[in-house]
Amino acid sequence: MAYTLKATEQEFRSGKNILASEHVQYVHGGATLDGTKFPEGLIEVGTLIARNDDTGKYEPFSATDGFQNFYILNEDHIHDGETDAVSGAVIIEGSVYEAKLPVEVPSEFKTANPNIHYVNHIPNA
Repeated sequence: MAYTLKATEQEFRSGKNILASEHVQYVHGGATLDGTKFPEGLIEVGTLIARNDDTGKYEPFSATDGFQNFYILNEDHIHDGETDAVSGAVIIEGSVYEAKLPVEVPSEFKTANPNIHYVNHIPNA
């Protein structure tokens, strides 16, 4: 669960699993989500993020210029619309079910991080 310096209490809510394999690598040392760049409310598991070169903080993916480290959140976070949050559940390498992500993954994002693989169909065995 992402954390901030604000003390809050939240009810447990079940989540969805976007992982298509048990082999996954998470970001080292956590990722700071820029509180001013995410809207207030739920930041969904599967949100595409990238690190802003100027601030060093992660923002919702929108472009490749001026950004690096293109990753995917693997947890939900209730956001107050202003406070930065730190998350360790950020996928840097692994396989995810593309249909379970909250947005369609642009080709620019896929090209920027070829270590994340997108599973679209599993044939019947």
